Amino acid sequence: MVIGFNTDIKHNGVVYHVQTEPRKEGGVETAVYMHGAVIHSLKTSYLDFVKSPEYTDEKFKRLLEDQHRQIIARIRAGEIRPPTPSAAKP
Repeated sequence: MVIGFNTDIKHNGVVYHVQTEPRKEGGVETAVYMHGAVIHSLKTSYLDFVKSPEYTDEKFKRLLEDQHRQIIARIRAGEIRPPTPSAAKP
């Protein structure tokens, strides 16, 4: 059974929580949280792979790890940032 990954990343004084987990429909979802709110998510379908004869739990775990690390790298590169506060309405 493949489980997910959780990592806290501190970048430029901001702590991001990155959570990657498999979905029942044959996909992988990675969500980035800040103060409990999702600020970014990436959903990838691996349905064809999951149904293929090449599928193994170990290979699927590596797919999860790769996506998890990719999002962490994007945070460190400054591609995923805290949302900008919306302008106050008069």
